Amino acid sequence: MKKLLIIAALGLLLIGSGIWLLYSSAPAIYIPESSPVITMCNVNRTIGQGDTILAIYEEGSIVYLEDNGPFGRVWHTGKIGEAELGNLLDFFRESGFGEMERVYQFPGVSVPGATKMGGMSCSFTLNYGGLLKTVDANWYLSPDGGKTYPDMPYPLNEIYRRLRIIADNYTEEVYRESTKISLLWEQYMFT
Repeated sequence: MKKLLIIAALGLLLIGSGIWLLYSSAPAIYIPESSPVITMCNVNRTIGQGDTILAIYEEGSIVYLEDNGPFGRVWHTGKIGEAELGNLLDFFRESGFGEMERVYQFPGVSVPGATKMGGMSCSFTLNYGGLLKTVDANWYLSPDGGKTYPDMPYPLNEIYRRLRIIADNYTEEVYRESTKISLLWEQYMFT
């Protein structure tokens, strides 16, 4: 009888574990096999801020990843319309992005209001219409916690603004990864 109870308990434990794994596993996140036509990688070196990657593909698919370091990642996906993507690609071409230098460094002179510590490095890549160009902007300041970077040279400041609007308005959260540290933090904060 004791063996039967142990086997039954182990069976329930395995079934419960299987159900938990089924419901807690990551969903399939659609990422196109082609290379993105526009990519923005934002590495924030300011304490408490996360890194982000935004990729926009030729058919309009968007993958937006917010990496919060040891606290986990948040995946967003979405789609942008053909007209909106066309307007964005036109802006890249017409703004002089293709003629920009490879790297820009914050010169230490700020526009009024941009007083927060500079800790952002942002990389913009356009891979469309025969142009493969990457431009980096390093250590720029933000007056609004990373929503805009007015000190970045034109058109990078405008490209950043437009891509943030796309990330905020055209994507939705599809998965939230948690690390051991984030699970411990959540347990500490909410118990």
